[in-house]
Amino acid sequence: MAQAHLKSTLHSLINERLNQLIPEKDTPQSLLYEAARYSLLLPGKRLRPLLLLKVLEDYGVSIEKGLDAAAAIEMIHTYSLIHDDLPCMDDDDLRRGKPSLHKVYGEGQAVLAGDFLLTYAFEVLAKSSLPREVITIIAKAAGGDGMIGGQVVDLLLEETNPDWDTLLFMYLGKTAALFSAALECGAVISGVSYSEQAAFRNAGKYFGIAFQIHDDILDVTSDEKTLGKPIFSDAKNKKSTCLSLFGLEKAKQFASSFLEKALNSLPQQALKVHKLLQFEKY
Repeated sequence: MAQAHLKSTLHSLINERLNQLIPEKDTPQSLLYEAARYSLLLPGKRLRPLLLLKVLEDYGVSIEKGLDAAAAIEMIHTYSLIHDDLPCMDDDDLRRGKPSLHKVYGEGQAVLAGDFLLTYAFEVLAKSSLPREVITIIAKAAGGDGMIGGQVVDLLLEETNPDWDTLLFMYLGKTAALFSAALECGAVISGVSYSEQAAFRNAGKYFGIAFQIHDDILDVTSDEKTLGKPIFSDAKNKKSTCLSLFGLEKAKQFASSFLEKALNSLPQQALKVHKLLQFEKY
């Protein structure tokens, strides 16, 4: 019960900071802020920022020191979801149980709201007192060698039968990079040793792969109400996934194996992070 309350408190702090950073505005471009807030403030797990803050908790560091980094990571994640849902990408009409941003505000406003969240995330980071290394880690995770690069490969792999190494490269960029950045940034802010920073970075990579495979599995085993987004989306878009390559049972084994690697990679002190990484409850 105490753990659940603590998670709820962190969740509230993240939401409060996001609300503060992007308030409602009465300006000519107020629609931009309205659209960004629509997606950003929808109820969500906030898993990536929570992981960053849990690292701080495990090392007894003030949560306040990591809130802006956590908020920036959630902005970047939300931007990626907005763009993923666009007709030119995954063409999904539902996100977190609500109509996707482009269904409410139109495609043009959705593109601009996503662009705003990405760029504003770095404005928040630049204005903060965070170590410069944090900005570098997040920038790399969001860019061509991270999320954007992974999304490029994801589109290129449609209607293909890639080998496992290529699919793994896509998972590492599209999903694992931001998880890895969240944990590594938490470690940097906490001032832990370089070896512990590397441990968190690797744990994030393994967890991100496991999480994406698990998400692929849910696409065919769950329902729209539970997921808050359309099911069978991968099949509709002819996506290459672990399931399309190896089948459901093998995909489950892969997910469990990578999750175990993630948990085993964590420093011994990362007890709260360890608990949060067990994604079966999400």
